[in-house]
Amino acid sequence: MTDRSTGRGGILDSAAARATGLVVLVLVAYLPAFGGGWLWDDDILITANPLVTEARGLWGIWFNNTSPDYFPVTLTSCWIEYRLWADWAPGYHAVNIAWHAANTVLVWRILVRLGVPGAWLAAAAWGVHPVTVTSVAWVAERKNTLSMFFGCLSVLGWMSYEDRGERRLYGWSLLSFVVALLAKTSLVTLPLILPVLSWWRRGRVTRVDLLRSIPFLLASFVLGLVTLWYQMGHGSGPSVGPLAAILGSLPRGGVLAGRAVGFYLWKDFWPTKLAMVYGVWPLETSRPAAYLPTLVVAAMIAGLWWCREKPWARAGLFAATVFLLALLPILGFLPATFMKSHGSVADHWQYVALVAPVAFLVAAAVKEGDRWLPAGAGRLVVAAVVALLGALTFRHAAIHRTSKALWTQNLAVAEVWDAHVGLGRALADEGNPTAAIVEAKRALELYPAATPAWIDLGVIYAGEKRYDEAIAAYQVAIDQGGGDDLFQAAGLAAALGGDLGRAEAFFSQGAAKRPGDGKIRGDWAMALEQLGRYQEAVARYREALSIDGNDSVALNALAFLLASRPDVVDDPEAAAAEALRLARRACLLTGEADASVLDTLATALAAGGDYAAATEAADRALALAKEQGDASLVGDIGARRALFEAGRPFVGP
Repeated sequence: MTDRSTGRGGILDSAAARATGLVVLVLVAYLPAFGGGWLWDDDILITANPLVTEARGLWGIWFNNTSPDYFPVTLTSCWIEYRLWADWAPGYHAVNIAWHAANTVLVWRILVRLGVPGAWLAAAAWGVHPVTVTSVAWVAERKNTLSMFFGCLSVLGWMSYEDRGERRLYGWSLLSFVVALLAKTSLVTLPLILPVLSWWRRGRVTRVDLLRSIPFLLASFVLGLVTLWYQMGHGSGPSVGPLAAILGSLPRGGVLAGRAVGFYLWKDFWPTKLAMVYGVWPLETSRPAAYLPTLVVAAMIAGLWWCREKPWARAGLFAATVFLLALLPILGFLPATFMKSHGSVADHWQYVALVAPVAFLVAAAVKEGDRWLPAGAGRLVVAAVVALLGALTFRHAAIHRTSKALWTQNLAVAEVWDAHVGLGRALADEGNPTAAIVEAKRALELYPAATPAWIDLGVIYAGEKRYDEAIAAYQVAIDQGGGDDLFQAAGLAAALGGDLGRAEAFFSQGAAKRPGDGKIRGDWAMALEQLGRYQEAVARYREALSIDGNDSVALNALAFLLASRPDVVDDPEAAAAEALRLARRACLLTGEADASVLDTLATALAAGGDYAAATEAADRALALAKEQGDASLVGDIGARRALFEAGRPFVGP
């Protein structure tokens, strides 16, 4: 038997035990997140994203993506999970935590390969650091955990190729990097970090190292441009050209970078008062003094380079360079819509970069502790800090269980408009529209261009039957460039409020902007029907069904219109036959479990002269309506059934 303390079996067993220990630490720290619900933007990514919810969406994820950004690997993982547990949030949370646990193990292996003292403790500190909570307990940031996993594989492959020279390892590193970019392009600066790793390991960067990084740089360049083009094409990026947008962002980056680096380092060292959104900082790019923090950071890097022959300076330069390069895409030098209206900094943006300062501090504590304190004292101190970080993460992860808790805590740290919108939505879901309106209005006081707040007001007002106010709110959102679906929402509010002419105008505009949307045409047809413009309504219903032939609502509505108004078309017999065909299709799609659809079937059967079958269908519809407690529908079906029993069809007034 191999000696467990020194032999190969012992090493492997020890490595497995250490990896298991890291996984257990992460799982315990994130226990509260396992039962978490959906949070901010999770609907956009998963629950309301047809690319994820529809089986045919997989093709669209890669080749016809309609999401705000292009991250097909992330969406593919969500698509697979949706097939497993649909919209059950804990399943997604468990997978995200699993990815983070795997990342923690990979970080440990990378630090070991880099020869960092206290590598296991450093990985543990990173794995349970509260700053990582936003990336792990928020499903929408699957992008971070998944991207880092493949990024870590790429780094390990790079170092293995350096050590062993096998081309397959280089290919593995490059492939892993491309997959990481397809999960989230925030790792575009990894090709700049890889030569820095080589410098740390060998004390120099050769021409071969630089040449070896060129394919990685090309991948970053191509997918970086794809991301920028994609954001611009989907309205979430700058409206000018890519080059102009980047040049226009440089002054902002010059002011923001130093302040952001200071903010991130402080949160790394003192991770309290964390928030989902911190708000937008005022950046006076015309004031020379505003660039001072960034100049200070540059001077510190220059100083470390000057003193690089000293071990502490070399280690500090290495950690600082990796930290800054990892943060570079989100320091303001590149165009980013989120920075303009939501926040200049965000915890989840430093998910990868956090490794560098944590590893540096842990290594320093371990090394200096062994120098000045009794043997092992430094590691005990770090272990105590890891335990404290885990406790803070446990508490912070619990806050991410519900939207209400998350945004309430956010407002205690930073009063930003996003938090008021999030809290308002949570209150609306609880059935407290009055409080939700207060939150939405407060968001607009802080930021009048907060389109989501206007939309929320429209939804709440419509639900409260305050239709004029709902229409006004929707109109502001439309004027601010909100989604084309707002025309449909405004049209429905106008129709419910009795302003059918205005409703038709909204539906008409929306249909023009969304030629592939059948739902808006169905709603438009209903408005036309209420206006008594039946022939136009028939045309709109048919347009809706030409887009989605399985729309049971449109099928039912058109069938009832044709069956109850034989004078709408030139050939009443053909209309009755079409109505019966449509009604049967609607019954098939609803499993004959909808009383209104069975009522339409009965009406269509009577229009075709089959009164016995019509009466029987009406009986089934009546039974369902009574079971569902719909008194109004019971009365309507009963009146029509009496006609069918008397051998007469139902003709609308």
